[in-house]
Amino acid sequence: MTINIPRYCLVFLFCFLFVAAGCHKNQAPPNAIKVVMKKYSFEPSEIHVKAGQPVALDVSTTDVQHGIDIPDLGVKQSVQPGRPALVTFTAPEKKGEYKIQCGVICGPHHDDMAAKLIVE
Repeated sequence: MTINIPRYCLVFLFCFLFVAAGCHKNQAPPNAIKVVMKKYSFEPSEIHVKAGQPVALDVSTTDVQHGIDIPDLGVKQSVQPGRPALVTFTAPEKKGEYKIQCGVICGPHHDDMAAKLIVE
């Protein structure tokens, strides 16, 4: 027995499955470091990671749009209220401190909004 399915039904099915596959929310891995941004601070203010290891930051904001930037590592990600961002990168092999700053002007004390990534 052969079932003849019209081509437009197959196209519709393919499109539905393709769109549905992209509808799930990217969830942070269980070992992601939670980072909360708010005027004018990062919590935690120091983030410790191991040299050469993958890093996942689950970044959220409690008030306005902010941006998490680590200029020396080329990390730059905006963060919208109500929409956490998963920021992933590999920690550098070079141990030391790397400045984290807000990359979106968020108010009069924007320039004071900073934290440290400490690579051990």
